[in-house]
Amino acid sequence: MDNTYQTEMVSVTTTGSNVLVFTASASLIVRDVMIYAKGGAATVSVLYDDRTTDYVVAKKSLTADETWRPFTTPIAMSSAQELKVNTSETLTILITYVQFS
Repeated sequence: MDNTYQTEMVSVTTTGSNVLVFTASASLIVRDVMIYAKGGAATVSVLYDDRTTDYVVAKKSLTADETWRPFTTPIAMSSAQELKVNTSETLTILITYVQFS
């Protein structure tokens, strides 16, 4: 069985709305999510969408240029479940995940 480690970087410039940053596929574990408040202080909510409801799973006020990891453990996600963010300022998000074959 081959496991593939992948990293995606997403820039979020839309503020005040839930913005999709990652959609899972089958056999996937999100290993790490790192959020960077690029240049300005930001209030950030991380939401988990199980395809029925958006749940706020983490929230934090960040200072300018602060980095935050909202999850302390890996996240197993089913097919088509999503991670979203709602922010007051521009963010950069780095998502590392493992795709199982």
